[in-house]
Amino acid sequence: MSAPADTNPTTTAPADDAAAKAAAAFDVVLTKYKTAGEITSKAIKAVIQAAKEGATVGELCKVGDDAVKEGTGSVYKSDKKMAKGSAFPTTISINHIICNNAPLSTSESYSQALKADDVVKIQLGSHIDGYPAIAAETIVVGASSAKPVSGVTADAIKAAYVGAEAAIRLLKPGTITTEVAKEVEKAIKEFDVKVVEGMQTNQVDKDVIDGKKKIVLNPDPQQRPDASKLEEGDVFAVDVSVTTGKDGKTKTDDSATTIYKKTGSTYLLKMATSRKVFSEIQKRAGAFPFQLGLLEDSERGRTMGVRECVNHNLITSFEVSYDGTPGAVTTQFFFTAIVSAKGAIRVTPAPSWYSAEVVKSEKEVKDEALKKMLEQPVRQAGKKAAKKAAAASAAPSA
Repeated sequence: MSAPADTNPTTTAPADDAAAKAAAAFDVVLTKYKTAGEITSKAIKAVIQAAKEGATVGELCKVGDDAVKEGTGSVYKSDKKMAKGSAFPTTISINHIICNNAPLSTSESYSQALKADDVVKIQLGSHIDGYPAIAAETIVVGASSAKPVSGVTADAIKAAYVGAEAAIRLLKPGTITTEVAKEVEKAIKEFDVKVVEGMQTNQVDKDVIDGKKKIVLNPDPQQRPDASKLEEGDVFAVDVSVTTGKDGKTKTDDSATTIYKKTGSTYLLKMATSRKVFSEIQKRAGAFPFQLGLLEDSERGRTMGVRECVNHNLITSFEVSYDGTPGAVTTQFFFTAIVSAKGAIRVTPAPSWYSAEVVKSEKEVKDEALKKMLEQPVRQAGKKAAKKAAAASAAPSA
């Protein structure tokens, strides 16, 4: 029962004060998330700008990583103790490769050059004070409004984009994670392509990119995820990946794996080399994924040290995934957003490359419920703004 209006102010002040403090604390955290999101967005734009025919995978990874380093280094300079930097290393995954491709400079794929019409997934992330903002976009090398993408490639890109647009509109308190997955999968099926099996959207938080709540698209029948209810203030890093392959199943290339993350498990490492490597991981990457090139130890020592850390679950790997169907093309859109009653709050800005003029798919969403949802804005306008907009639309034109 709510208190009467004339209740002694001293009885309501503590509650009001607590609410004000909570709101202020949320604003501080939101600013850090959004600052990281802007840095991530600018870094992706820098990679897109550099992704011309002839540019190499290694060059593009460096462009993204350097942009994140520069961006995070230019903010909150007065707080010398605040951690900030990469929340996910730059990955450049081409055509049938789905994700996590960040080759070392000693690898042959580091020098792979982009070709006209290559479908390129660019993913990276940054964090401010441990609050991560990760994003990914799909582009096609050489495409433009004068030379648009068409056919099944356009269908796959648009499917992933529309799936992401559906997902962000479903991030509201009370929605069940499995329902989000169901609706996103329904949107993607409208384009006659496949959802990549088992791609996982994770809840994120301070120093966490793999929280308890998960949204899994096209899950393996043997690994059905638990259903969870979304709550106000939950933050999710949403991954929508699509393939033109026949069944959506993925393969992995362990030999190409270069990205790892500390798990939080404990174990007394036996080798001095391993202890040195793990100490460096803690110092340089903290809780976030890192690419092996970040480590300064010798290649032999690094390999041996990482192997013992993996064997005892101190770090976990992010394998390079790909679709094994000959000629398959994979696409991806990835964003970070906060669950809110008025509609999700974007942490990472909307994709910058995609447009209907560049991606010319002939397929459209036909499901009426989905169409209606996609026509709605992500954020609901406040009452005053809504009344103002309604008045403006009702006013006679000059």
